[in-house]
Amino acid sequence: MQHWLTNAQIFTGTEWLSNAHVCVADDRIVAVTTEQPSADVPQHNCHGHRLLPALIDAQIYGGGGRLFAQYPDEESLSLLAAANRKGGTAACLATIPTFHMEVILESAKAVKTYMAKGGEGILGLHLEGPFIHVEKRGAHVAEWVTVPTVQQIAEILEAADGCLKMITVAPECCSNEVLHMLQDAGVIISAGHSNASYTQAQQFSRRGVQTVTHLFNAMTPLHHRNPGIPLAVFEDANLMASVIPDGIHVDYGMIRMAKQLMGERLFFITDAVTDCHEGPYQHVLNGDHYALPNGTLSGSAISMLQAVRNGITNIGLTPDESIRMASLYPTRLVTNH
Repeated sequence: MQHWLTNAQIFTGTEWLSNAHVCVADDRIVAVTTEQPSADVPQHNCHGHRLLPALIDAQIYGGGGRLFAQYPDEESLSLLAAANRKGGTAACLATIPTFHMEVILESAKAVKTYMAKGGEGILGLHLEGPFIHVEKRGAHVAEWVTVPTVQQIAEILEAADGCLKMITVAPECCSNEVLHMLQDAGVIISAGHSNASYTQAQQFSRRGVQTVTHLFNAMTPLHHRNPGIPLAVFEDANLMASVIPDGIHVDYGMIRMAKQLMGERLFFITDAVTDCHEGPYQHVLNGDHYALPNGTLSGSAISMLQAVRNGITNIGLTPDESIRMASLYPTRLVTNH
């Protein structure tokens, strides 16, 4: 059924339209116009409020008190989608950290089943690990970190059946054959939790890597003698990168610098978790972030709307650009593959 949202300030991604109207049919935007719609169609008057493009989160682990990796089922995905909507996120990549193969395959099958039933709010699966470098594991469980085999990748791809959208790996731990398999399957390869040198990172995009996971976190650091992964990312126009704008994972000044160097290649993620008091990933809310019981930083507590606010207030972005970092730029990455 068709209905209209009228009298709104609408941000198209490039400009603001005043006194504009949106036509929605079957939950899809089919028209944006400044011409008044016919009075005989259902309308909701927005009274001048702002309408923004859908916010997209490419890395989030759960919502509503149900961590997806701990409960890899459709209920977790439904609760995640509902929690996301409250924070401005229309769609996300449901993410699981390093785990054993049984949970990885269960998660892939759960996303596949959920998406086959409509997949509201879920764009696919983001597998962060277990194919990472153990020295850069962060809050990930060390015993499950492993070097990927062709057989493992084949199993995961079969279980996901097209729903594995992104995988975070340490490229220096992956063979070219494994990376080519992922490329051929249309999976976005992201470098993260990586101990790669600057020289190794300069080869990322040539090996099929398209983006980098949570820039500055869990990677070789930017140093004047050993530049690490960040400098290679700054220099490579073919690489995008996500960043967590909570002021805890990364200082806002570092994000400001990265933005000046990368422009539209940098985008926001929340890296958010939810309360979990059982299993290997027990996330405890510690003020404005989550930590493991041993105090290790394990995830953010921000929403994508808060990420946008932080971009404006703390990083110094214009409202338009901060919105694009949470919508247009991640959408380019996720929907172009």
